[in-house]
Amino acid sequence: MREASLPDQFESTSDKLVALAGNEHHNVDAGSPGDHWYRLRQLAATSVPVLEWRGPVAFARAYRAVPGIERDFGSRWGSNGDQRVSLRVEVGSDTGLLYVYDPTWDEYAVIGTDVPLAAVEDAFARAARLGEHPPVADFVTLLPNVHADRRSPGPEL
Repeated sequence: MREASLPDQFESTSDKLVALAGNEHHNVDAGSPGDHWYRLRQLAATSVPVLEWRGPVAFARAYRAVPGIERDFGSRWGSNGDQRVSLRVEVGSDTGLLYVYDPTWDEYAVIGTDVPLAAVEDAFARAARLGEHPPVADFVTLLPNVHADRRSPGPEL
């Protein structure tokens, strides 16, 4: 009888774990209360926008080539009420780069790269119901089919 070497055992175990993780949704029982909460957590994890903040150099490196006219949608966002939401729309276009700037940390977060102006205007009009200084993530939830851009520009130099 031959014993498996340690690397063979590790590969076998890791293969099994990867297979289990990839198939986890197949094991959910729709009638189980525990699995009900699992599905709700999965939904929440995919529906909450996550902004990736980057410094001015990284933002300029990634988006300075995007031409356009800046349209300001207020500087009242965030817990300090000082984050500015802007849409950079190229002349003749109806979509643009939607981003937020935080002057406290001198950082930018891109919300979307091809966001319709009409959708942003509509969301901004409905944003009054969010309160005095709502988080930008709450504003993003008012935008149809827009998810925060998570593209990493690489290390900032």
